[in-house]
Amino acid sequence: MRPTLSLFRSGPCPLAVRAAAAVLLTLLLALPPTLALTVTVFSALPTQAAQNAVYHGNVQSHIFHQQGCTYYACKACTAVFTTRKAALDAGFRPCKVCKP
Repeated sequence: MRPTLSLFRSGPCPLAVRAAAAVLLTLLLALPPTLALTVTVFSALPTQAAQNAVYHGNVQSHIFHQQGCTYYACKACTAVFTTRKAALDAGFRPCKVCKP
């Protein structure tokens, strides 16, 4: 029987991938420590953006979604809320996927 080639074979990585990973790791380790502080500061931004987010509510299921959710732009998501509280007061429940 002749062996078949598979894209999903297990085994060692090709040499080019290992070399690229080694170069990337070297570059990341050479970054100044102040850059790590900048990344930490930017990680707090999505929390502030979530407070000003617009929510879409599905008028058929009465579930609301935040931006970035898979179901945010569905055809039945025509109700728009500026706050999470407004969506809850209107009788909508939070999506179990995006958990707004």
